[in-house]
Amino acid sequence: MELIYKIDFNSTNFYFKNIIDCIIKESKVNANSKMYKGFILLICDDIQENIEKLFKELETRLPLSIFLSNSEVLESFDYEKYEEIEDKDIKINLTLMTNDQIKKILEENHIDFSNDINKIKEGGISRFETNNGLKDFFLPSKKLRELFESRGHEVKLLITNINAASNLLEISQKDLQLLCSIERPLVKLKFKLLENRDKEYSNTRFIYAKIPDDKETVLFSNALKNSGIDFVLYINDDIYQNGLKVTYNDKQNIIIHGEKTLFPKYDYKLNRKVICAKDYFDEYGSVFRATLCQFNKKDVPVAGAYFSYNSENSSILVNLPEVGQKDIIHIPNIVSSVDNCLEDIKSIDENCNRLVENYKIKFPEFFEKEFNNRNSNGFGTILNILSYLLGMRDYKEFEDTALLYSAKGGIQIDMNLIKIDGKNYLDYRRVIQSSMSYLLAGVEKSMIAYSFYESLSEFLVDNINKIDKEIRINDLILCGNMFANTILLTKLNKNLKNVNILISKEYPIDL
Repeated sequence: MELIYKIDFNSTNFYFKNIIDCIIKESKVNANSKMYKGFILLICDDIQENIEKLFKELETRLPLSIFLSNSEVLESFDYEKYEEIEDKDIKINLTLMTNDQIKKILEENHIDFSNDINKIKEGGISRFETNNGLKDFFLPSKKLRELFESRGHEVKLLITNINAASNLLEISQKDLQLLCSIERPLVKLKFKLLENRDKEYSNTRFIYAKIPDDKETVLFSNALKNSGIDFVLYINDDIYQNGLKVTYNDKQNIIIHGEKTLFPKYDYKLNRKVICAKDYFDEYGSVFRATLCQFNKKDVPVAGAYFSYNSENSSILVNLPEVGQKDIIHIPNIVSSVDNCLEDIKSIDENCNRLVENYKIKFPEFFEKEFNNRNSNGFGTILNILSYLLGMRDYKEFEDTALLYSAKGGIQIDMNLIKIDGKNYLDYRRVIQSSMSYLLAGVEKSMIAYSFYESLSEFLVDNINKIDKEIRINDLILCGNMFANTILLTKLNKNLKNVNILISKEYPIDL
């Protein structure tokens, strides 16, 4: 009998197909696989018993992947309609962490990590070479964490015993699937209520976590687990590529940032090898234009939103076939200065002048610490200043605080437009001024932070609906790392009914 099985796979890298081919070869079933843009085809032509045997092997041995989505049996397939893509033999930074491979690593390698483990247990730092470069590992410690963060490092969590993850973290089945996928991405997880009380893991209730992703880390993690250590913190000291940060909504997995396991790769639209994310986005001129081409939308009217914590070019925009990209609303790239911001707010009117003075009187402790977040752009600068004025450290703490809010709705943060030199800008003064007013009135910080993302989603929905009325669009492209925020993305999916929301499945949504 013949059976055609279609596996949706949102990447053109061949490592997953290669795993399938290896399982087919070992099973000795008359079958083969073909790679297409967006899916892998598995064609079987054998007796039913052998086909069932193959699928049992695939079910047992085929790993998860962040690029997998649906799979189905097809009655037929039009081979002339779809073009099979050629394997360009691009080597990527990926250790195939299948169950068989992990078992083999542990059986064939016996390294004494006792010196490293003793050093860690004594409160020290273990530094060694991994397949992706140098990393520093240490036990949860507020002192060490803050020391590394003061040097500009992001402290992340390595889970050495996945069976113990639920003791420390609130972790869903989907979180587990992402963590255990073949790409071994970083996933943002929330600490359980009584954990991280001394902020030994993180400054907030969230942290990016992962499980071992190469031979060296597998061996070290196994030694740690056998010594009773289920979790360690680590920083990347001198690495070759940043790990993938991945999130999800109810429709797809979303790659936020990173390059490991993704680049280099062969891009079949560009018809060349792409070295890194910057190389890819530079080819098109922006993240939005690159995403536009991914979805083949250059020749139709499309709206877009690029909201990034890092970029100075965040905006709401449209692509018109005859005109090209046109920015409709700009997010201002303001001066990274609290004093300058407060002067701008005072200039609105006399009431705002009084607001600022009363705010300083009521919250003098906020102004006692130094504002250190001066190397930022766009939304990052706006939210760093707002965070400082709310008594928080930076936009990352602001976002994590928003995610702690548990009610269904918030309050209205002012999202107004101001015209400068003929261009429409988000009036950042009103965003911060209204937030300050709410805190003066006794509103909880978590509600204010949550309400910012809720109000921003309403601001985007209103303006996309206006664009739709004027030029009739079917699609909205979302890009930029702010759309990893579940509040913003959930509200948009709920309230935008007239357009299709498109988010990249194959590439990161930001640099």
